[in-house]
Amino acid sequence: MIQFALNLILAMLWLFLSGGGTFARFLVGYVIGFVLLAVFQRVIPDSGYVRRTLAFGRFLAAFFREFLRSNFNIAVSVLSSRRESMYPDFVTYDVAGLTRVEILVLSHCITLTPGTTTVDISDNWETLVLHAFDARDPVAVRSGIDRGLRAPLLAFTR
Repeated sequence: MIQFALNLILAMLWLFLSGGGTFARFLVGYVIGFVLLAVFQRVIPDSGYVRRTLAFGRFLAAFFREFLRSNFNIAVSVLSSRRESMYPDFVTYDVAGLTRVEILVLSHCITLTPGTTTVDISDNWETLVLHAFDARDPVAVRSGIDRGLRAPLLAFTR
């Protein structure tokens, strides 16, 4: 929290020194402040701000990559209109060990990527029930979620 406040102070200082009050200049100051905090993170008490912020950026990049990949795969399947290429089915996905917020974010990301949607969560909050457009290999569906969404999510939440 200290590093975030310091980053805001550095951004405001940049805004003051640059002689203008535009949002673009604030963003430039924020980025400069973030770079300074990253360089001097051994001197400033570490709260994980730099690591978590970078991990959040990697999570967003991973989500957009999965989103685009899923859009492409769905478009190819629908436009080819081959019935044998479509294997819709329900798949269970283990979320034991995740916090409720992590489960919420993960389930929304799964739903936002085309071809999969979160249908239900078990009463004990340990299993998600998903509907997948192409579920001929449920293990591949689960490992794709593990690799593409869960790992980047856990990198910034823990």
